[in-house]
Order: sequence, then C-alpha cells, then structure tokens
Amino acid sequence: MVTILDARGNPIAPRSNVVRMHRDGLANLVSGAGTSRDRSIFDLWSFMAMDQQQLMAAYRSNWLVGKIVDIPAEDMVREWRNWQAEKDQIEKLEEAERKFGIVGKVQSALALSRLCGGAAILLGFGDVNPSMPRPSSIGLDALKYVHVFNRFELSLGEKNKDITSPWYGHPQYFRIASDYQSVPIHPSRMVVFPGAPVPNMGMTTWEDQFWGDSVIQRVDRAVKNAVKANDGFARLIDEAKIDVYRMAGFMEQLAANEATVRQRVEYTDAGKSSLRGVFLDKDDEFIQRQLTLTGMPEMIECLMAVVAGAADIPATRLLGRAPQGMNATGEGDEKNYHTMIRSKQRLYLAPTIDRIDDVLIPSVLGTDPASISYVWNSLAIISDKERAEIENMEADTVSKIVSTGLVPDPALSKAVQNRMIESQRWPGLEQAIEELPDMSFDPGSEDPSALTQPNGKEVDPTSPTAQGPSGSPAPARAANDAWLADASPRPLYVQRKILNAADLVDWAKANGFASTLAATDMHVTVLYSRAPVDPMKMGRDWSEDEKGRIIVRPGGPRAIERLGENAVVLRFVAPSLEYRHRDLIEAGGSHDYDEYRPHVTLSYTVPDDVDLDAIKPFNGELVFGPEIFEPLDLDWKVKVSEE
Repeated sequence: MVTILDARGNPIAPRSNVVRMHRDGLANLVSGAGTSRDRSIFDLWSFMAMDQQQLMAAYRSNWLVGKIVDIPAEDMVREWRNWQAEKDQIEKLEEAERKFGIVGKVQSALALSRLCGGAAILLGFGDVNPSMPRPSSIGLDALKYVHVFNRFELSLGEKNKDITSPWYGHPQYFRIASDYQSVPIHPSRMVVFPGAPVPNMGMTTWEDQFWGDSVIQRVDRAVKNAVKANDGFARLIDEAKIDVYRMAGFMEQLAANEATVRQRVEYTDAGKSSLRGVFLDKDDEFIQRQLTLTGMPEMIECLMAVVAGAADIPATRLLGRAPQGMNATGEGDEKNYHTMIRSKQRLYLAPTIDRIDDVLIPSVLGTDPASISYVWNSLAIISDKERAEIENMEADTVSKIVSTGLVPDPALSKAVQNRMIESQRWPGLEQAIEELPDMSFDPGSEDPSALTQPNGKEVDPTSPTAQGPSGSPAPARAANDAWLADASPRPLYVQRKILNAADLVDWAKANGFASTLAATDMHVTVLYSRAPVDPMKMGRDWSEDEKGRIIVRPGGPRAIERLGENAVVLRFVAPSLEYRHRDLIEAGGSHDYDEYRPHVTLSYTVPDDVDLDAIKPFNGELVFGPEIFEPLDLDWKVKVSEE
C-alpha cells in the first residue's frame, strides 16, 4: 500500500467521500465491459509509415492500389473545364493547354500526390535565376515549360516562419533532389499538390506536415485483408478435392519397402488418370474428400466493400461490377461519387489550377482580364437519348420564359444559341449563325398580324383588300387589335394558314380527289379550346422564323387518314407545333382529344370506299403562316365549302 505524505512528511489519511475514477464511458462489473476484464480497453492505434519502396511496390504489384490512386486523379480532369471568355480568347487558351499538356500534367501531379503523398508542378520562365520570385508582371509568351515532380524528387529548404510573408508555412526554397548542382527554386514558381492532410500536432516531421500522406497509407490494411482473403481462397481451390488412400499394413510396408509402396500409389494414380479407374486390394480403400467453401465469396465481397469505402470510390467503379441489389441501378452511388469528385475539384484542385492560370492566361493573351473564368464540366456521361430529353425540357423552359415576356427575345435568343453551341450537339451552328445577315427588327416593317382579316382569312399582302385607301394595313391591323384589346377570357381558336396550299391542292387533284377545301381555307389547328382563356397570356411561338412562319421540311412520317365523321386529312410530324400546343394547354387552354396530332384537312367529301392507304401522302414542304387568334366558332362546319 502506498502512503501519501504532506509537505511536512506526515501521512495523509484517505477521505471517505472521495470516489476513485478509473475512466469515463460505460462500465459493467457483471459483464466486464469497461473493466480490466474487457479486452477492448487494451486496443491502441499505431502508425507505421510506408517508405518510398513500399509505396511503389504496392502501386506496381496490386491492381486495387493502382485503381485507388489513378481513378480519382483521372476523373478529376476527365471532362476538364469550360472557359468563360470571348471566342478568340478561348481558342488561344485551349491551344496553350494543348501545347504545354496542362491536362495530362495536372492528372500526373494528382496521381503522384495520391501515391507519394505530394507532388509539384514547376512553371518555367526561361530566366537564369529561379531562386528569385517569379516575375511580377507576366508578358506574352512568358511561360516556357511545365514540369511535374513527386515529393521524393524534391528536397525542401527551411520552413518560412515569417507570418507577414505570403509564403508563410512554405519552404524557403525547393531543390531537385537528383541534381546536386541545381540552384534553389523559389516557391512562387512551384504549384504544390499536397497529399492527404497531416495535422500539425508536434509528432510529425516538417516534410510530412508540408507534403501530406499517401492515400495508400489509409487503405493499406483494408487492401491487405482483401488480398489475403482472395489469395487464400485461390489456394484453397487447389485443395478443394483430396484423394485419400487407405492400405492394409501401410506403415509396416513403408518401413520395409518404401519404393514398393510408392510404386503402388503411382499405379493407382495412373489408372485413375488414364483409365478412369482405381486399382486396390480387397482390404484397401479409396476416398475423395471435398472442402466446403460456402461463405468464402460473401466474405471476400464484404472485404472488397470495405476497400471501396476506405478508398471513397463506389464498388461499381472500383471493381468494375454491376450494381447489386434488387432494382439497383447504381445511380445513387455514382451521384455520391461525382459529388465527392466535384468537392475535390473545388476545394483541392481549383486553388492549384488558379496558380497555373495566373501565369498561363497573361502568357497567352498578354493581359489577365478579370472577366475570364471557367466552370467545371459535368462529370456524368449521358446518352444521346438523355441529351435529347434534356434539350426537350430546355425547349419547354424557353417557351415558358418567352410566354412570360420577362426576358427580351433578342437576349434570350442569343443565350439559347450559345447554349446549343456549347452543347456541341449542333455541328456548324456557330458558323451558320455568323454567316446569316442581320435579322434585327425594322420598326418600319409590316406586322405579320396585319395580313389577316377579322374572320381569320389570310389574304395576299399585295391585295387591296388587305389595305386601307391610303395603301396602309391599318384596317386589318385595327380589327385584330380591337379583338385582342378585350383580354377577358373566352373560348379560343388558334390556327396557321398553309401558305403553299396550291401545291397541296394540285397533289390532291392528281391523286383523284374530286374536290378539296379552298386553298385559302387550308390550315393547321394549333389550339381548339372550349375553356375560356386570356389570349394576351398565350405568348408567342419561340420556334417560328422572323416572319412568323413554321416550315415543315419535305419528307418525314406522313399519312392520309380519316378523322372524325368524314374528314380526310394529311397527318405529319411537327415537333414545333406540338410544343406550341402543349404551351397553350399549360397556359389554360383545353383540347377535345387525348393527343394532339398536327394535320391539314383536305376534304369532307371523299367516299368511304376509297382506299386511303393506297394514296402516297404529299411529301413536299409545308409552309405555315403566322398564328391567327380568333374566337372559337362552334358552328364552323356549316361554313365549310369545297371546290
């Protein structure tokens, strides 16, 4: 028993109200949890640093380690970035990136930082004294070379402890370790890619604090467990089936004549191999024992999942396997992984890239405009079908924005054009737009809506009936404006007249139609809404050209069909009309049918016995004029005439 003395040497009696504290946490004297009988209280964390040889051996000899190092580094630069600048500036910057191999060297630096625990890129300016800070002003073609080094190829100078220096915490200089005559390199010329962070807790070296750890250090135990289980399972396969021979008097015969025993066994094996039979004496036995390997694949799968978790890479990406689980698609794992990669791009890669850009941009352009920036491209690789669905949704969004009138049409048109060009799904679009003449709006030009009469009949722009006595389109325009000025909700009919109806009439006559609707009456219905709507809230059709027309190109799916009671129509595919119809429905309009199918009515008098399937549909161009808004006329059938 230990006696505690006071300052004078007198023993101190223990106080009865003092409770001795062993440790915090849960303790149970009966079960032994938290007491000296609990073996877990002796668990201690230990750290054994892997040297350069071990890191290289693991990377070169094990496929798991290689993928853990390479996959994130490749994915961080796989889709690279999208410059936000003028077209000529972007072309120069991208050419410089190709010239210096920026993408490949950044990927190499990332992989080396993950493998070795740190790497750096040297930016060379061609000057003779790299120990000095980099030039304060970067001129045109100042950047001469870009080199990559891992941490073991560089030696560090003393730590900069001047808190007023922008290079506080960095080494005073770098040296290339393999070149004993190299001059010191100032840290402003080095772009450092650190490894896994190492906290500064006084128990690590200055170099480890600056560079960091290799990612292999953290996944080493998990990888070794998985490799050990996999190798052990592979070795068990050779011993999965064992032949057992029982011979009468085996031990006595072995002691007396070992060669005879061995020869006897060899004969038995030879017979089993060549004749598929076993030669035995009456008292001998032959047994095959098979190991049970049940549960081994599941155990290996579990250990591989631990490796994937330690590496922060989905098993589908790391192991190259299909998603597991009922109805599993792997989208959740992929999304989480892309989130991790995006986080590393913003928090880890972007600061290093910015240091490269501080030199690259002025070296390429001669100046460093503040307006130049970049955004990381999406990591997801989507199919053509998914791209088409995205563009469809974007087109719907644009149509809704147009209908609100919140964004001026020229500005929105320019934004949509840029979006289509940057998507790279419309080859030649940018050049085609540049070659177009200026289509800016002329205030003195005629309004296409002036070319319609109040009853919706389209007229020839040169016809006197379309103009007033003075030759102006004022009467027709005034009639339309008067109807639209009263914006109270009402049933609405929207149509587009077919401007080349004469071609359609000629085709119909040539194919045996006795009569057709008048050319001036042929049209395509865009909306037939019995529900009252405000026409002023219907917006404009985003897909029409500068003259308000919709042009359906020749060819494509077309059919001659019967519709309703006795109408014969030309059906065709026109996504722009379908999108417009859907916009009008979303704005409050209604439709009598479950599905909108663009068509032009040809005739109401075709006999029932005519085989429409035998008629080849009109395959030419269809040109539809501007949209015509008018009150819904429920008695329209009595006004139909044919000629």
